[in-house]
Amino acid sequence: MISLDVGHVYSRLFDHRAALQGQQRFFVKEFETKRGFRECKRLEHIQGISKSCSSTLSQEPVASLQAQLELYKVKVDDLTKGLNSAMAGRNIDDIEKSCGKDKLNEEWQQFNDDLSEKRRQFDADLDEQMATARKQLEQLRS
Repeated sequence: MISLDVGHVYSRLFDHRAALQGQQRFFVKEFETKRGFRECKRLEHIQGISKSCSSTLSQEPVASLQAQLELYKVKVDDLTKGLNSAMAGRNIDDIEKSCGKDKLNEEWQQFNDDLSEKRRQFDADLDEQMATARKQLEQLRS
């Protein structure tokens, strides 16, 4: 007897499926009766308009894009032929020399040397100043 009461109380407190299903049925019924499938008709109308627009408007841009692609293809082919003829008979070392790779390497090495010299000078100056500061500190302590 107690287990029946506990089961009844439990189902009332925690089992809301019946109430939710009732609310769902009410919402669907209200939506269908009050709206009268108006939204479906509107969506079908919009879909028809978009299909007609896409069929008429999409032909012009596609044609112009194809024409542009043909022009770019011709330009790329011309550039490729020119580069191939320019590079014919030249090896990679010649190309690197013409680009000035050796000069760039020399400049980079000079920059690194200058930088290391400045760093050595700075370290020497810092050591000298630290030694002077230590001497002064010892004089103050004495």
